[in-house]
Amino acid sequence: MIYVDEARCAGCGVCVETCPVGAIRLDDHAVIDQDTCTGCEACVEACPNGAILVVTEPVEAPLPAVQPTPEVIRITPPPAPAPLRQRMLPALGAALAFAGREILPRLGSYLLDLADRRLSRPPAAGRSGAPIVQSRGRGGRRLRRRRRGR
Repeated sequence: MIYVDEARCAGCGVCVETCPVGAIRLDDHAVIDQDTCTGCEACVEACPNGAILVVTEPVEAPLPAVQPTPEVIRITPPPAPAPLRQRMLPALGAALAFAGREILPRLGSYLLDLADRRLSRPPAAGRSGAPIVQSRGRGGRRLRRRRRGR
């Protein structure tokens, strides 16, 4: 028999499209009509979340006197985890959205303000029109001599 794990089912409807006899309908999650289902397991292979499980039940037959047969339950394993690239895409998208929404506008306004300040400030010059050069240490004395014309 085929069952739907409601906790895993996302309600995507892929199983409804792949069922050849139309035994699956979609409410909040997939619901399988056991009377119509032929057990072809096409929906099990098509489910991206691994929410559809195949459970085999023992046939009610007289048990042999020698050794009883145990119940056999076959559950298909969940699909392999997604590759690292697919798991990182949502985080990368969120980081890029944050950068575009928060960082880039602030960086752009900062650079425009910086350019405006540099363009609006006249270059520093002495009386003779030559730029004033300041150096470390004894630069104050040299600066005063240059201003006096020495």
